Amino acid sequence: VKKTTTKNFLIRFEEATYKQDLREQCFQESRATQQCWQKAAQYDNDAEQLFTYVQVFTASLSSFAHGANDIANAIAPVASIIDIYMTGQLNPEAPVKKWVLAYGGVAVSIGLLLYGYNVMKTIGYKLTAISPTRGASASLASSLTVATAAYIGMPVSTTQCILGGVAGIGVVEGWGNVQWTQIGKCVIGWVLVFFAAVLLSSMVFAFCAYSPSLTA
Repeated sequence: VKKTTTKNFLIRFEEATYKQDLREQCFQESRATQQCWQKAAQYDNDAEQLFTYVQVFTASLSSFAHGANDIANAIAPVASIIDIYMTGQLNPEAPVKKWVLAYGGVAVSIGLLLYGYNVMKTIGYKLTAISPTRGASASLASSLTVATAAYIGMPVSTTQCILGGVAGIGVVEGWGNVQWTQIGKCVIGWVLVFFAAVLLSSMVFAFCAYSPSLTA
């Protein structure tokens, strides 16, 4: 009974995370998405197959760029907080411990496993039709942009860059091949999330900084 329960749990977990037919889900959720894919140009199958190997390289480059920028954006405050807690001083350059970097990598992997499919549906299917040739081009452009930004010390969003890359390959085939409504939703989401983060952060800091002190 215990083995059966565990097996059923694993099956449900797979079906709820990485074993989903995202394309079919997107087609059922949006008629516009299905029409966009149906009218997309079809390229030579051999060329598309060849670019599946190119995508391995561009995906690896995207992972590198993501770690160099987005993960660094998240880990930097954590490293600073730990350094202040350990030393009691505010240092201009706080050391980043290896376990903090490992934590960032594990956290982003768990997030991808549990909820990453939602972003995959939006960028991979709902913006425009994607194929290996298109995907490799968008991924390469995005990763080079993010890596360059990381090199010059400019914090940017990998998601925003890849969304721009995907929109770009859609525009090449015609403005009508891009679902601008979906892009508009993403832009509105970025704005709302920014102000939501500002509000939540200020509330948490105010609670910690101005709470009554026992030593006062």
